[in-house]
Amino acid sequence: MSLLFIFKSLILIFSQILLLVSAQDVGCSTSFDCGYLGQITFPFTVTQHPNCGILAISGCDLKDPTAPKSIQLSKTPSEEQSLIVTYVEGNTITVADEAQRHNLKFKSCQAFHNFTVPPTSPLASFFVKNNKTMFKCNQSLNVPSPKLFNNYTNCSGYNIFYENHENAVKHRGSKEPSSLAQCTVFQVAIGDIATDDPFDFLSPSIIIEVQLSDDCNKCRRHQGGRCQLDSHRKFHCAQEDKGLAWKLGLGIGLLGITITGLLIVWRCKPRVPDFHSNKFPESASVYHGVPVFSFKDLEVATKKFDSSRKLGEGGFGTVYYGKLKDGREVAVKRLYQHNFKRVEQFMNEIQILTRLRHRNLVSLYGCTSHHGHELLLVYEYISNGTVASHLYCESTNPGYLPWHIRMKVALETATALAYLHASEIIHRDVKTNNILLDNTFCIKVADFGLSKLFPDDVTHVSTAPQGTPGYMDPEYHQCYRLTSKSDVYSFGVVLVELISSMPAVDMSRDKDEINLANLAIRKIQKSAISELVDPSLGFDSDSDVKRKIVSIAELAFQCLQRDKELRPSMDEVLEVLRRIDSGSERGEFGHVEEVIARGAGMSCIDVHPLSPLSPDHVEVKLLKNNKLTPSPKSMTDKWDSESTTPNISGQSESNI
Repeated sequence: MSLLFIFKSLILIFSQILLLVSAQDVGCSTSFDCGYLGQITFPFTVTQHPNCGILAISGCDLKDPTAPKSIQLSKTPSEEQSLIVTYVEGNTITVADEAQRHNLKFKSCQAFHNFTVPPTSPLASFFVKNNKTMFKCNQSLNVPSPKLFNNYTNCSGYNIFYENHENAVKHRGSKEPSSLAQCTVFQVAIGDIATDDPFDFLSPSIIIEVQLSDDCNKCRRHQGGRCQLDSHRKFHCAQEDKGLAWKLGLGIGLLGITITGLLIVWRCKPRVPDFHSNKFPESASVYHGVPVFSFKDLEVATKKFDSSRKLGEGGFGTVYYGKLKDGREVAVKRLYQHNFKRVEQFMNEIQILTRLRHRNLVSLYGCTSHHGHELLLVYEYISNGTVASHLYCESTNPGYLPWHIRMKVALETATALAYLHASEIIHRDVKTNNILLDNTFCIKVADFGLSKLFPDDVTHVSTAPQGTPGYMDPEYHQCYRLTSKSDVYSFGVVLVELISSMPAVDMSRDKDEINLANLAIRKIQKSAISELVDPSLGFDSDSDVKRKIVSIAELAFQCLQRDKELRPSMDEVLEVLRRIDSGSERGEFGHVEEVIARGAGMSCIDVHPLSPLSPDHVEVKLLKNNKLTPSPKSMTDKWDSESTTPNISGQSESNI
């Protein structure tokens, strides 16, 4: 049998299989790749296969994975609107309404309208999550404001009524006030709790939940079918063609036999030895360049993941203390099995950390096989807890962090982040719970499950916002732009934590100060830095410490600007910190008023006007002696997309 004959046979069988496939519908894939949205599954599909789901997303077939993905929710021509899809998870889809974004930015009363969702059908019904019911009342009706309702009066010709947050919580599910019966009722998407100004909590991002009908659930779960509508718009449970499966099986079987024959012929051919070939392929005990541990070994190292060895818990897994047979102490992250993104996080941390070697980044010792049932990551063990645990006395051996240690933490964290950015990586979850301390109080930045590769030839990447409340860059959250400046914002929050010993989010504080970044900006604006600073640091007794803390506060203020163009780069932040630490910061940075002046109209979100500080205040005198070179603007524009439904990384992880 000649090789030529086998190749001809192979081509013939391929052509027969292609004829079978083209002659009949081969059914629907269980998932479709859709660029930055990842793998999408039913009830969502792609426009190339509209019958494979209920809502079809376009743009998934584009070669550029960051290209925008859109969806058409309304079939009515007068209401046609293509919306950007920013996030898909399970039965929910998040879309961005750019018209609403424009309305909210310019505080247009056009923002007060219903968002159109697809009509209920025999397949499913659709609901807007995180919504707020509002009432549009013509002013000629002279409707009295109901008790515990807010009344927005800045719209010409009508008033907008809605429940305040406290009333909504206490009387959830209660009937609407009778005085509003004559008003138009509508629902809007919200991103925060209701306040006096609706433009502070309305959101341009809409989270739509798809609830499958009973017929559709029965069809999928019990009959293994596909939910469709027939020509009369009636429910139809489509079944796969069993005959096609048999034909494909036969064709593939014949193909397999042919390939086996080809391999036998090829194998039996005498050949000249190749002395340049690699006789020793990569060891099975190495994966992506890191050692592979067996689950049994790690189970022994952690004493079967004993709860007494738990170091912390995060959004994607639990971290345990362990000791390997060779004596090394390790931190073992056990990824949650129920988390659908666990494989993605597993691969991401491995791919990121194998690229990096830095004394201020935690080292990855190895992992389990990605084919295994349990996904485990093994890191060096950092014994002295997190910066957060020391600041808030949560560690097993809580200790007071004096100013020079906090300054060291700021410098080394900035060094690590500058290294990451130089390596084209954005951390995306910078927080004091992810900054570890060893016994000499050297820091190690940890937890790269959310990190993102960031090529240096783009201005930003398009991705669903992920991170931790209180640390997330507002421009990333609202404008679909993840850049290295997103890490700068998070680091600004860390700087404020270091000088204040206050957590990034504290629900016990006044509502306007729950978020530490907001609190810090207000204190700095009001010339009240002393009210922000931890009194134990010697702010009032040590002039050198006071000067450095004021300079740190100024730096944090610039890092926390809502417009990323006003924030310095991490390289600039690091250089500033070095000068502050050496005492040579005077005369080289810009003060608060300069930041405010540069901010007019530069962002896709409003930069709130900031009141100037008193010119005679001691902090202002120090700030005016400083000048920070502004970070350069991006030279090219890229399309921006993300979701305002953050994938929150959740609770703190003590070691990773």
